[in-house]
Amino acid sequence: MPRKKDPVGPIIDATMQLAALGGWRNVTLYDIARESGMEVAEVVDAVGSRNGIISHIAARADAAMLAAVDDDWPDEAIRDRLFTLLFARFDSLKPHREGLRAILASLPGDPMGALALMAGPGQRTMRLALESAGVSTSGIGGALRMKALGLAYARTFRTFLNDDSADLSKTMAALDKALSGLDRLAGRFRRGRSPFSDGGMAAQDPAEATAG
Repeated sequence: MPRKKDPVGPIIDATMQLAALGGWRNVTLYDIARESGMEVAEVVDAVGSRNGIISHIAARADAAMLAAVDDDWPDEAIRDRLFTLLFARFDSLKPHREGLRAILASLPGDPMGALALMAGPGQRTMRLALESAGVSTSGIGGALRMKALGLAYARTFRTFLNDDSADLSKTMAALDKALSGLDRLAGRFRRGRSPFSDGGMAAQDPAEATAG
């Protein structure tokens, strides 16, 4: 029995194209259905809502990020692992860059869209990236790591949206700079050791050590 075609991919493509052409605020479920060759009910059944499409984009980008983990992971430094993971995510989002730019431009007037794009998928992404790189996200220390990495990612994302290089070299440079700055900043709170470096990751937070 042939597998049923996944409807989410065409819905995402249609949505990003419509957003790039006319702005996110002007995209309706009817427009998405017509552009993707589906019924409105099919679109809603597949993604739930417009903001659900954002969540699906984030989830697929996260899947691409996790696929970047390889057999040589134990030989890689923590910072290099994070670079590999986050860049893989940016690379997967490249086809949707124009649409994402339109969505972000509309966020000040769309608080629910902002919440769907930043609060949910954003926290999930940072947690997955850190845990996949071998970094704990537990406790207060973990929350601070997620927040710090999220800031580095956000800085790089702004560069990514305007990166016209074929190989995303500007994005790579921005990500490298952001992670370097993060490493230096975080090290100040660890007696000179960064919680994003190999040595810092091996050390427990004081509260965690006490609990153990």
